[in-house]
Amino acid sequence: MTIQFHCLMALVLLTLLSLFSMETNAQKVDPNVLSAPIVNQVTDPDKPFSVLIDITLIPGQEAAFEKEFAPVIAAVRKEPGNVAFQLSRHPEEPNVYFLYERWKNIEVLKAHMTTPHMSQFWPKYFPMLAKIPTIRVYMVNDLQE
Repeated sequence: MTIQFHCLMALVLLTLLSLFSMETNAQKVDPNVLSAPIVNQVTDPDKPFSVLIDITLIPGQEAAFEKEFAPVIAAVRKEPGNVAFQLSRHPEEPNVYFLYERWKNIEVLKAHMTTPHMSQFWPKYFPMLAKIPTIRVYMVNDLQE
């Protein structure tokens, strides 16, 4: 990935952070903006892909994050097109998490971004972040096929 791409991702996420730090219920999530850092890395929008996200929270936000995210995890796992959705916590850095997602294609990811459970979670999540998450996408290469 190029420096320009990382700068673009940083700009998009900083914009989102500022939008969601505003105290308003009228704020709507634009799934195209939220999914852009992922969509831009997918080489075939009709094929399955995995998303790896490194999340670093502001220290002390761990309990609130886990409380808010637990029902989201359960709901996402029931979404059509979601193959996997797993959150892990770093054993030595309690405010650092790793999210693994696997999706059937881009369209189901975009639909995921607008679900009620995600739309309600975004405004709570962004103010908890200590830094912009690192997002990596890998195209699924099932060697068993």
